[in-house]
Amino acid sequence: MIEYINVPNNPHKFKQFYCTLDDAYLTNDNASEFFPKEFITVVHENKYVKVSIDKDSEKRGDPTIYLNDDYVINPSNPLIIEEDIFLLYDNAGRNYAHFWFDFFGRLYYYDLLKKSNPNLKLGIREEHYEDKGKCDYIKQVINLCYGDISPVIFKSKESYKIQKLVIPNSFYWFPEGYGHEPIIDKVKKMASNIDKIEVSTNGCYISRQDTIKRQWNHKRNLLNEIELIDKIKINLNYDIIELMDYDIIGKIQIFKSYKNIIQQNGAANVNVMFSGLENTHIIISYPKQADWMNSKLNQFCNYIGSNLIVLEDVGVEISQDEEDDNNPWKLNDIDNLIDIFKQIDDGSIWDSP
Repeated sequence: MIEYINVPNNPHKFKQFYCTLDDAYLTNDNASEFFPKEFITVVHENKYVKVSIDKDSEKRGDPTIYLNDDYVINPSNPLIIEEDIFLLYDNAGRNYAHFWFDFFGRLYYYDLLKKSNPNLKLGIREEHYEDKGKCDYIKQVINLCYGDISPVIFKSKESYKIQKLVIPNSFYWFPEGYGHEPIIDKVKKMASNIDKIEVSTNGCYISRQDTIKRQWNHKRNLLNEIELIDKIKINLNYDIIELMDYDIIGKIQIFKSYKNIIQQNGAANVNVMFSGLENTHIIISYPKQADWMNSKLNQFCNYIGSNLIVLEDVGVEISQDEEDDNNPWKLNDIDNLIDIFKQIDDGSIWDSP
């Protein structure tokens, strides 16, 4: 029931496997939206399945199928699915950065298995396949990759008995140091089908004001962002982009089309994967994300060939709560940042010793 795959030159072979279960029962629990909660319950042979569902077990590459030997009663009155189903699921799927790696990365298994089983269908929670909402990009990405494939949608609080259920283990979990290359390759292949758009300026600034308007933001607000935006418009005439106003195609076009793209640290940073040799990414570092996020961005940009300029030690947290990774913060010297942006815009920064 456990089968390993061979990904060339990949360091995570110990955990790159999938589990196939006949006559499995799946329930969409519709629990809390955010990890570390699990939202899918699978029962097989009257035992709870933990393989490739429990996040900690996934990371370790633990192939133990069952949680324990305790007897579990199968869900009553399940809907019957007489098809082979590939479970596309990760409990961090509603986080944009984790989506591309923890969630989207599992499609590597799907593409591989479809070659030998063309009738294999995707199965996905309805909360991960919505037309409008916090994670509407998931449906857009799947449709962009595969067209209208009509996946099986697991409805909230419903139970299903599935003829054959394939559960892929974690292919790569963000932000591991290595092993992301096959995922970026798939992202780049998807993005290659989207043409650039004509833009009237050299660059853009990715504003986080959209998250504040929708109250989808963390406490990690840049308190003087409005001042920064005003000075970028006055001094550089750059476009101000609020990414939540764009679907996935629009996001790809933005990160392919603008020469210079300025943004703060955040989940949207992973959009650098859409870019290429002609793009320069300027990252304004949030103090508590600078080390791990910027190291990943350096890896990504080296792999795709984009320029990366990281601006560190440019701001301070206002609340020094060491237990909170999302304290409000403030830029120290916006005028100095504008001077740097001007040097990037006119190209003189590349002449600096």
